[in-house]
Amino acid sequence: MADQAIKIKAIIFDCFGVLITDPLDIILAELELSDYEKEGIMRLVAVANRGKIPSVIYRKALANKLGISFDEYINKIKASEIKNGELLTYISDIKKRYKVGMLSNVSSKESLVSRFTKAELSNNFDVVIASGDIGYAKPQAQAYEIAASELGVLLNECVMIDDRYDYCQGALGVGMHAIQFQTFNQMKAELQTLIS
Repeated sequence: MADQAIKIKAIIFDCFGVLITDPLDIILAELELSDYEKEGIMRLVAVANRGKIPSVIYRKALANKLGISFDEYINKIKASEIKNGELLTYISDIKKRYKVGMLSNVSSKESLVSRFTKAELSNNFDVVIASGDIGYAKPQAQAYEIAASELGVLLNECVMIDDRYDYCQGALGVGMHAIQFQTFNQMKAELQTLIS
């Protein structure tokens, strides 16, 4: 453990499902969609996450696939997103000792920064990376490699915190450490074990 503590220089957080509730998961749980419809939605999301379609076109297409109006989609997104204030406070503390990044599968950085205040971003994150801007999405190796590079650290000096198992596995696959986020207290305990 001591070797790991010496190596850890950066902590990277996912946005949706970690820093903010994942609104699409909430919307999908609300709507009665077939597996086939859900698969089509996830294919569309995957294309948008790699920056292959403009954000506005993606959001309109997604609303259509969900079977709701664009305005209803936007309202559902806004109503479903809740920031994890406890985690943001914790991040401002750990940023005093570690580089901190945000790496999210989303169509553009603009989509991320619009959800946080300037102070939240500047106080908590050294870099904010949207998969759509770099052309690679988790769990593709390049997404993690770019995040580490932008933070100026080696892959094995990073901890990736994500709510999705396959994205944690992707991080482990490139040599990062990973913690699957379930609750703030669980994540904090696992991170403290890793960095202490």
